[in-house]
Amino acid sequence: MQAIGEVISRLNNTRMGSTSEICYEHTVQANGKEYTKEIKKITFDGEIFCPICERDRTTQELSDEEDMKVKRAMGRRKYDIFHNQSVLTDEDLLDASFTTYAATKKEEIHNKELASKAFASYKDGGTFTTWFAGDPGVGKSHLGMSILRNLNESGKKNKSCLFISVDEMFLRIRDSFDNKDSRYTEHYFANLLTDVDYLVLDDLGTETGGSGTKKTASDFVMRVLYAITNGRQNKSTIVTTNLTRQELEKMYDRKLVSRLMKNIYVINFEETTDKRIKKHKI
Repeated sequence: MQAIGEVISRLNNTRMGSTSEICYEHTVQANGKEYTKEIKKITFDGEIFCPICERDRTTQELSDEEDMKVKRAMGRRKYDIFHNQSVLTDEDLLDASFTTYAATKKEEIHNKELASKAFASYKDGGTFTTWFAGDPGVGKSHLGMSILRNLNESGKKNKSCLFISVDEMFLRIRDSFDNKDSRYTEHYFANLLTDVDYLVLDDLGTETGGSGTKKTASDFVMRVLYAITNGRQNKSTIVTTNLTRQELEKMYDRKLVSRLMKNIYVINFEETTDKRIKKHKI
C-alpha cells in the first residue's frame, strides 16, 4: 500500500498547500477501543482533499486495474482453447459458419434456423444439449461448429469452447498407451472436455464403427465417455451423430445414452442429402 508521502510526491508538492480542514473518516484502535483519527486536509491546484483518502482511492484504482488485466488474460486463454486444443479431422470446418452453410431446401433452411436459435439461447445463458442427428455429409458438423465459433467470438462472460472429433480423440488416447511423451492421455481429455463451458462432440459412434455396425463399445471407450458425461451434467454440449438412439443404446448402454441425451434440443436431418458429394468440373 502506498505511503502518504508517495501520494504527496506523485501530486507534485510544489503546487500543494496546507489547510485547516479536518477529515474525520479514519479511525485507530487503542486500548481495545476505536477512536477517530483527525487527518488534516491539503490543497492541490485549488482542490482540497484528505491525503489518506487519496492514497486509498489510488490504491483501489491500481488494484482494480490489476484485476482487469488478470480477467482479460484469463479471457484470452479461454478464447484460445478453441483454436489451440480442438481436435478436428476436417480442417475445412474451421471456416464453417451460418453464412457458409448452403441451405436451399426446406429442411436445410429449417435446421439452419434451429441451429441459430440454439446459439442465441446459449448466448443468453441457456444450458442444454443440442443434438444433431442424420446421415453423413448433411451439415451436422458444419452447423455444430457454426454455433461454437459464434459463441467463442462473442466472448460471452469469457466462456471456453472446444470442438472434438470423437474418433480422433480415441485414436490419440490409444496412441498414448505406447507413447509416453504424448500428452493426449485419457486423463488429459477427460479433464479438458469436462472443464470447458461449451463442447462439440463430433461424430459420436464412429469410434466403434458407425452406422450399421453391431459392435459394442469397449470398456475403455465407455469409461472415457462416462467420465465426460458425468462431468458435464450442468454444462452445454453439442453432439453430432449418424446413429439413432436405438443404435447408440446397442453400442453403449441405456444409462450412458440417457445421460448424453439429457435435456436435448433435437435437430434431425431426414431428407437432406450428402452435401460433400459434388461433381468436379474441368
